[in-house]
Amino acid sequence: MRFLIGALVALALVRCGTNEVTLTVEGGDGNKIRVDLGTLELKNNRLVDAGTFSFSEVKDGSYTVNVVANSYVGTQTVVVESPPLSGVQTYGMAIKIPAGSNQPHRPQGTILYAATPTKIRDWNLYTIDAAGGEPTQLTHTREFEQQPAWSPDGSEIAYAQGEVMTNIDIYVMAADGTGAQRLTEHPERDGAPTWSPDGSKIAFVSQRDGDVAIWIMDRDGGGNKRKLVKGEQPSWSPDGKHIAFTSSHFDGNDEIYIIDVDGSNRRRLTIARQFDWFASWSPDGKRLAFNSERFGGQELLVADIASGAQVQITTAEHTFEQRPVWSPDGRALAYQGKMNFRENGEMDVHFSPKTGKHTPQGTFDIFVVAAVGFDWDDIEDHSGLPINLTNTADFIERWPSWSPPHPEQ
Repeated sequence: MRFLIGALVALALVRCGTNEVTLTVEGGDGNKIRVDLGTLELKNNRLVDAGTFSFSEVKDGSYTVNVVANSYVGTQTVVVESPPLSGVQTYGMAIKIPAGSNQPHRPQGTILYAATPTKIRDWNLYTIDAAGGEPTQLTHTREFEQQPAWSPDGSEIAYAQGEVMTNIDIYVMAADGTGAQRLTEHPERDGAPTWSPDGSKIAFVSQRDGDVAIWIMDRDGGGNKRKLVKGEQPSWSPDGKHIAFTSSHFDGNDEIYIIDVDGSNRRRLTIARQFDWFASWSPDGKRLAFNSERFGGQELLVADIASGAQVQITTAEHTFEQRPVWSPDGRALAYQGKMNFRENGEMDVHFSPKTGKHTPQGTFDIFVVAAVGFDWDDIEDHSGLPINLTNTADFIERWPSWSPPHPEQ
């Protein structure tokens, strides 16, 4: 028996075979796709062309690969066993991107946002064409207007208005900034409005009963208000059945959850020690975009609801990407960000010896990027970078909301 055990140990020690994993990605409509190799090859999350990729000397274990196209997330898992005694054991993975899922984004519609001068805080609401151009200022009051949201048909805007040191309430006005109507009037703050897909209700965040919680009310702001769940940053699903939100109440950390609009079936989407914020539903209801601190900076991720796959789509550690919202065609994202450059083309970043952290310089602007994201760190080819729509050094721009084009506008 000792001889047999010794022989088996010796045999294991002389095992000289290897494992190889081959990943084949088909489709992509001739455009770059994002391939996240996970633990198959650490820190390899890049924009690449579709094709075949091989990985040698792979240890035994389970490996998951995710692929993101502009309107598609695919995932594949392979279980690799111990290497053979000799030769090469090959494992195959294949992901086929549906035709038409990676067509380039064509900027259409109007992006709504809030902005203030850097020297004197005076938040007002603005719009800008998604293809670029000059912004249009909608509000001109002495109070702060923030957190705007287009109605589903683009005819109205819900927003928060008030003084930071006193009180904030929910208002609605026409798309051209006229006819402002106050919907809430409460001693505690109400904010972050989001519309139901049919435009009949508005979810918002309130502290009216002592909790930071999400409430739902009728569009007219009448007495039909009900508390949904402790949390903030609500986003209504396109089918009207669910709300995604952020909360630290349930698991002691800022995580993203999904709950049915009747308050039932709460489920956790993210599990990370770092903060995850600002979930936004894609127009097809299959994906959520959000920003996270998991990777050192504040990066954008896309999550596939069905599979649970969560893929980092921006790889720029020393920039900020926050509050993503989807384009009407589901192929791009607008977000508030900090990504500024010096005259020599280098990223404008400050390093603090005291904290050991890099901080992006400049002000927040409104950016647009394809839903496959962009790469910056550790690469020379910086193609696919986001477009800075506002690009103002003397203004801070935040809270983008994207409406499709409408014939009447």
